Amino acid sequence: MKTRASIKRSLILFSASIIVLMTLLSLYSLGIMNRYKDQVSTMFENHIYLNDIEEKMTTLDENLLGYLSTKSSTRLNDFLIGLDALDETLDDFYKKGISHNELMMKNVTNLIQQYKTESDLAITYKRQRNVIEYYKHYEKSNKIKGFIFEYIDRLNRQQIETNSVAYTVLLKQTQILQIITNVIIVDLIVFSTLIVYMLILKMIRPINALYQSAEEISSGNFETQDVIIESNDEYRMLAEAFNQMKNNIVKHIDDVKLQAEIEARLQDEQMKNLKMAYLLDNAKLSALQSQINPHFLFNTINAGVQLSVIENASKTGEFLETMSRLFRYNMKMQQDHCTLKDELQNIKDYYELLKVRFRDRIKFEFDVDEDLLTLSMPPMILQPLVENSYIHGLSSLEAGGTIFISCIRREGFIDIAVSDNGIGMDASTIEKILNSEDSENIGMKNVKDRLELFYHLENLMTITSKEGVTVTIRLPIEVLHV
Repeated sequence: MKTRASIKRSLILFSASIIVLMTLLSLYSLGIMNRYKDQVSTMFENHIYLNDIEEKMTTLDENLLGYLSTKSSTRLNDFLIGLDALDETLDDFYKKGISHNELMMKNVTNLIQQYKTESDLAITYKRQRNVIEYYKHYEKSNKIKGFIFEYIDRLNRQQIETNSVAYTVLLKQTQILQIITNVIIVDLIVFSTLIVYMLILKMIRPINALYQSAEEISSGNFETQDVIIESNDEYRMLAEAFNQMKNNIVKHIDDVKLQAEIEARLQDEQMKNLKMAYLLDNAKLSALQSQINPHFLFNTINAGVQLSVIENASKTGEFLETMSRLFRYNMKMQQDHCTLKDELQNIKDYYELLKVRFRDRIKFEFDVDEDLLTLSMPPMILQPLVENSYIHGLSSLEAGGTIFISCIRREGFIDIAVSDNGIGMDASTIEKILNSEDSENIGMKNVKDRLELFYHLENLMTITSKEGVTVTIRLPIEVLHV
């Protein structure tokens, strides 16, 4: 633990020392400033109170003189209210204990009481219409007011003188603090410079050794000697980690070389296996494409025979021509791919044959984007889906139904859906078809398997049953164009 934290501990101690010194200086400066601030604040509060007393005395004298001159009840009422306000100011002054010259302030208070006495006498004699007496007492009150103003002025001057002395002391303390601060700052600069210089000297040697070793490794020489650092600090840990990294790289290179040799020996065999897998897939695809539904061929030929008997060969030609196109298209099962247009034309021919048997009981509807007609796909994909719809979904319905075919492009795929409004399909049958376990729906299984073999992808077919059955096949668009 000591080895790990040596440099860190030195830096922490150095930083903590600087922080402590600067904090002490700041606290000392703050204490001096707060003390002077309190003195100045006291002086201003005293000055405000004394000025307030002075202003109230001036207002009282004006109201007193106004009453004595005019005998106005309003002036007398204002005078009495002013006396109450003056008493409140004096009470507040003493409660706060602001004054530092209690004797002079007591003299001011006594003079105010004398002023109140003389002013009361002046008002009394005014009411008695004794001009000489009320004038005499008013002159005394006015003289007392002058004494009060003189005392207030002396109190203000004393406070200014007191704060001047405090400011002088503060100035001296500030100058001393400035000197101490300058000395400490110079010491910190010198001390910091020495610390940084020692740290740089301590860092250069191990870093230089690591740099030289890294240069050798970057040039491809991994046979360099391990970097050895004798100091018991983080640089030693850095060197050990560097050496471990270098040795791991060398080991990894040896492992890569060994793996490359093994891969080189297995490459030919892997190519053979891939080729065999490809041939196997093609063989499976060809085997699935060779399956033909005999039920469809039987029904088609039987319908042709019946039509040739009933009609005097008027429509038999068209029927047989359509059937021949179907047989001809079945031959494409031996090919790798066809176009979507070919598949849809085959469905339309298939529909024409179904109309001979079912007439208007089964209808077909198409919704296909014409831009998709040139897209490539495996042959004979849609016909088994359509056949499944009419055999299992619609043939048992007396009123027949509709088969709907749509082709939509969405998010890198082409979705081709074959839907019917027939009797639907239960969930277990759907699961068997999708898991290739349903032996009765061999056409659907054939389509699913051929799609997976053709595109080398899974889950390309989905089946839903709600008011009929919808079978959707999803074809990757990047391999669809011819």
